[in-house]
Amino acid sequence: MKKAFLLLICAVWVTQVLAEDSKGALANLRAVPPEFQNGIMKLSADNCDPNPDIWYVSVKSNLKKGGFRGLELAAGQVISSKSSLGLREALGSNKPIDLSKIEFDSRDAFDLAQRYAKSNNKTIASVSLALTQKGSSAVPVWHVWCYGPNEKYFGQLQLLATDGTVISNDAFPKKP
Repeated sequence: MKKAFLLLICAVWVTQVLAEDSKGALANLRAVPPEFQNGIMKLSADNCDPNPDIWYVSVKSNLKKGGFRGLELAAGQVISSKSSLGLREALGSNKPIDLSKIEFDSRDAFDLAQRYAKSNNKTIASVSLALTQKGSSAVPVWHVWCYGPNEKYFGQLQLLATDGTVISNDAFPKKP
């Protein structure tokens, strides 16, 4: 009887972990259609605690007659795909994100921000996230905007998506 109960508890825990993982950035980026995989210009989400309900992706098609599209992703599925002028992407300095360089997922970025907050006696209720890459040989960067329990913004971290190195921090004076 104890064995069956322990197996049930383990199965529930694994199911929860897998469900949470399906909400992370990398899990959702796998849902981007093949013609856009090499043209992901920006990934963003709001109200992450740690995972958002919806990820927003700006993509450029690899196809000759393609253009820019805005995708919405949820639970590893494309739930919306709309044509976009893509002016910000076309005129900005962002380049397509090299997904092979990403080792530090959205959950990792949230957890690091939480550690910084804790060591500075602050509480993060949610974050907004954006993943961009400034040049074709550059490293993708997570931008993490931090919000307290009253939804009041109190600062931003920028982290390398390769290993979580903090490259900019205006939110927390002390490191964890």
